[in-house]
Amino acid sequence: MSTPKLITFDVYSALLDIQESLTTVFARALNLAPDQARPHVRDWRARQMARAAAGNSLGRGRTSFRAATRMALDAVLSRGGFDLTDPERHDLVMAWDTLKPWPEAQSVLAAIKERGIPVAILSNGDQDMLDAVALQFDPGFDHVLSSETAGWYKPHPSVYALPREKLGVEPQDTLHVAGGAMDVIGTVSAGLPCLWSNRTGDRLLDPAYAPDREYASLEGVLEIL
Repeated sequence: MSTPKLITFDVYSALLDIQESLTTVFARALNLAPDQARPHVRDWRARQMARAAAGNSLGRGRTSFRAATRMALDAVLSRGGFDLTDPERHDLVMAWDTLKPWPEAQSVLAAIKERGIPVAILSNGDQDMLDAVALQFDPGFDHVLSSETAGWYKPHPSVYALPREKLGVEPQDTLHVAGGAMDVIGTVSAGLPCLWSNRTGDRLLDPAYAPDREYASLEGVLEIL
């Protein structure tokens, strides 16, 4: 793999610890123990992604990620028999703007920038959501690219075309660090080199779209530069 001209990162799986970040706030809001909250947080994430995928399949345009997050939360609360006020639900949705990075995320980004390679977010989040989480990183990102600009969600090819369309960087020169299996499929299908930060030991759905490299954490990025 040649040295990339740009490295893009998925945010919600590759860079941020969704499960533990949201478990804390969900448990506090519902007065639950962390072990009780974790299954509901997993369900919330799954329903959020299902709503995003439905938007792509229906072909009726992209529902905002914030709205998809709220719809998924309402479904989880209803299923669990939980009763929260609108302000309390709003606070849980806004917690997505302050998700905590994985422990090595800051140092890996710093090391990449020391090598003179620009870094960017390439994510399904709305632009304002991604701008918010980007503030947690120092050094920061050179670019923040949202699927909102493309009008579709990953794994739609238009999202992976954003580095070329907005920054003039060709697909073969853009290394994308994926966090989830569907992101891997979308990346490879779009012709971008792909590194999969596969923290959970997940299995790829279709081996025809295997990543170029697979590691258990973000530190794998530094091994190939």
